[in-house]
Amino acid sequence: MPLLKNHWITLRKRQVPVIVKVIFDMIKIRSIMTRNVITISQGSTVKEAAQLMSSKSVSSLVVVENSKPVAIVSENDIIKGIISNKKSVKDVMSGEFMSISPSAKFSEINNSMRNGKIKRFPVVENDRLVGLITETDIIQATRDFTRFHQIVQEVILAVFGFATAFFLFYFSPIGASVFG
Repeated sequence: MPLLKNHWITLRKRQVPVIVKVIFDMIKIRSIMTRNVITISQGSTVKEAAQLMSSKSVSSLVVVENSKPVAIVSENDIIKGIISNKKSVKDVMSGEFMSISPSAKFSEINNSMRNGKIKRFPVVENDRLVGLITETDIIQATRDFTRFHQIVQEVILAVFGFATAFFLFYFSPIGASVFG
């Protein structure tokens, strides 16, 4: 059993094979990001932002200036803005956000999301907004990866089962008479 111990790591307080971590490190943000990002300008009103969120069924908007993200406006920001009678998106937007490169690894953003309590990451390439990563994207990617991992496990088990059955037959009295 000591040999297997080196092939396991702790991830999210659970033991998982090292292969899981390796695959998480291989997944690039570009493959899981939302590409059609709903944006708004700083000069827009809070009401326009609320209407845009409602019509597009999104929980946040990326505030852009010359295709470069400058802030994020969430549903919570809109609610606070309405309660405090703020009129402009500029008055309610949150300038504290972390942008990420499309070539960044899934594991990097997963760690940032957990440690920084950040829920949305504008994806920026050449100072232009090219996508957005949200908790929903992370959950969907994790779910897809889990399905893939289960399929791989089932294939491995089938191969080992077939190999075991073959060797049991090969070394049995019947196998000895057939392969004799």
